[in-house]
Amino acid sequence: MKRALITLFAISVVLMGCDYTSPYSGYPVNFVFDSTIHPYNQATSPGQFISVRQGTNAGQYTLTDAQGNTQTVNIPQIYLRQSKFYYGLGGLIIGTPMNTEARMWAFDWACPNCDKAGCRVDIERTTGLATCPECGVKFDLNSGGIAIEGKSRPMWQYRIIGSEDSRIVQN
Repeated sequence: MKRALITLFAISVVLMGCDYTSPYSGYPVNFVFDSTIHPYNQATSPGQFISVRQGTNAGQYTLTDAQGNTQTVNIPQIYLRQSKFYYGLGGLIIGTPMNTEARMWAFDWACPNCDKAGCRVDIERTTGLATCPECGVKFDLNSGGIAIEGKSRPMWQYRIIGSEDSRIVQN
């Protein structure tokens, strides 16, 4: 018994010394989309990012495509019956970076440095760079959302699962 307690204590001391920070956010996310139809298919092209945030009415969200055009989207009733949609802290940025093997990424739209729902980064949709209007930190969405100007942790990420057509962003 004494040996087991000493071993457990030793393991906990070692683990406390680790400075591992997960890239994934703890904010609730559950967003379903079909990446074969427009404008969601833009997110499958390298260097293209779309953004999504909760709409003003229940059962809706606001989508901004890769060209910066914004529209309100009604969530299909079948999806609403299956599960509730969540959009992280500030919304979602979904896209395929220019320098990866066509793996789609999802980031929280809120600046991780400011950590406020209303503090969304401004996305330069032609370069994949994002800048916080409040603190001025600039992030590179093509490199995992790392800060390239200013000091901050990388942007929060979310997992994307599913097939080529039906995708789910969640944590």
